[in-house]
Amino acid sequence: MNRTESLQLHKKAIIIDATCPLGSLENYYKLWIDGGVTVMAPTVAVNQNCRETVSLLATWLKKIKASDDLLLVTCVEDIYRAKRENKLGIIFHFQNSLPIENDLDLLSVYHRLGVRVIQICYNVKNFIGDGCTERTNSGLSEFGINVIREMNRVGILVDLTHTGYQTTMDAIKISDKPVIFSHSNVFNLCPSPRNLKDDQIKAVAEKDGVIGVVGYPAFVTSNNQATVDDLIDHIDYIRKLVGIRHIGIGMDYWEGMDGIATLGESKKLYTELIDTGKWKADCYPPPPWRYPEGVEKPSQFSNLTDALIRRGYSEEEVLMILGENFLRVYKEVWKG
Repeated sequence: MNRTESLQLHKKAIIIDATCPLGSLENYYKLWIDGGVTVMAPTVAVNQNCRETVSLLATWLKKIKASDDLLLVTCVEDIYRAKRENKLGIIFHFQNSLPIENDLDLLSVYHRLGVRVIQICYNVKNFIGDGCTERTNSGLSEFGINVIREMNRVGILVDLTHTGYQTTMDAIKISDKPVIFSHSNVFNLCPSPRNLKDDQIKAVAEKDGVIGVVGYPAFVTSNNQATVDDLIDHIDYIRKLVGIRHIGIGMDYWEGMDGIATLGESKKLYTELIDTGKWKADCYPPPPWRYPEGVEKPSQFSNLTDALIRRGYSEEEVLMILGENFLRVYKEVWKG
């Protein structure tokens, strides 16, 4: 398949980027439009309380209503509609469960406001369980068990990225529905606490979930400059271990990345994240954070499609990786 045919396939595909913190800032969502993406999941909230989170959701809802380019995704049909109408679908995604505080009833409220994916931890311990950089490796709390069950009931997808090993294994076991790692890579290829061990990969596959491979450089390779082929190595590994059905994309483009922030801005942000304990230095090396060569920005998504074709993936496999696998999980979880 030549470049022209690859671009035609890219245009045909439903493309889902499952984690997009940069997309919540200013008008950076336009970079995903430039990249031919169908749906992005901006990080609406991480460490905010309920009041702050509702305010952020209100801002997003106002932004979507005022735009001819954006469409709120609350069901699978909205994704198909975004593709038909050449709009960018928006999935509200929390990268932590702190916005639900200790009140299960808030899950129903957030669902009514459009939230469809909640990541249960962000690196450190919360009411639900341990994060992946936490000193301890405890599993789900009793409250956490109830949160997983309530998310299943109301139709919010459980995201286990940034979450501690035992907490992820407990959550996969407790959930009646497929779960995801929206933006995680393979530990055996890049041994970071943020990446997944083989038994985690197998467990999420047995639940018929999906792992979105992530472009954040320290989770791709220990080399100074990751490439798109380094990223595809993680896709290859997961395919060989559990099959093509369980692979998606969650690039995690964010405001500190090279090409968006200056080195000075990145260093200031890094110091703040380390000092507050949200990041640990053994997991997050200092900037610059250069995303894989070839896909340094969301506008370059077509290069990922081309690289998958060059690696030998079939058209059907590429369509599954780019969006159809996540689409399958959304259908299963959101239908209730």
